[in-house]
Amino acid sequence: MIKFFRKIRQNLIMENKTSKYLKYAIGEIVLVMIGILLALQVNNWNEARKDHDKKIALLKSLKVEFALNLKQLDSVMYYDNLVVKSTYWFLHLDPENAVAKNTDSLREKLQQTSWLWTFDAQNGALRSGISSGNIHLIKNDSLINLLFSWQDIVADAKENEDRSIDLRLKSNYILDRYIRIIDYRKIIHPDLGNSKFQSDYFALIKDPVFEDYISERYTFMQDALNELYLVRNQNLKILELLNSELKKAND
Repeated sequence: MIKFFRKIRQNLIMENKTSKYLKYAIGEIVLVMIGILLALQVNNWNEARKDHDKKIALLKSLKVEFALNLKQLDSVMYYDNLVVKSTYWFLHLDPENAVAKNTDSLREKLQQTSWLWTFDAQNGALRSGISSGNIHLIKNDSLINLLFSWQDIVADAKENEDRSIDLRLKSNYILDRYIRIIDYRKIIHPDLGNSKFQSDYFALIKDPVFEDYISERYTFMQDALNELYLVRNQNLKILELLNSELKKAND
């Protein structure tokens, strides 16, 4: 093709057809420019397709990740609610009430105050998207803002969870005065069998130090739950927007 154009130029020059040669030269330049523009456009199309594929892959990974986070959140919050309800139960229990003298009820409720579930968010896809810069392929500002604030809101909830857990771990000195640990843990681990020593649940609930512990446990766990509700709401919003972006990207 290049030889063909060269031959045309040579013939025009030899025939001293200057005006025709100029027109031809201009036409050749235009053709070259069109070729360059087409090549650039094709390259842009290819890059746009690659970016689109990267965005789809990221959106799908984030959707899987936040679906798992939501499932974990629901489990954690279920047990945290048991802690709140059981500590509230103890705080409003009349020591002289017949229920207070029911060892089985006290044992079960005490076990429920001891759950130590924590929310450990999966952030692999989110971190990868941020570090690679692919997160900016998502053009939904609302979704981007929620994704970038996700780790901060989870960290806030984690602080309250850690405070509640730390309190629970430090409470053994109170429980050990009256309760054999094996005695109430056998509720979830029946194979432990019965303790060789007698627990005194009735004396435990009449101890003001136990009441102090229960009131703090209730307060800290309630604070943690309030934060987790915020985390859950943000998780739901993120999933909703991810589904919306995937739908638009696939249309």
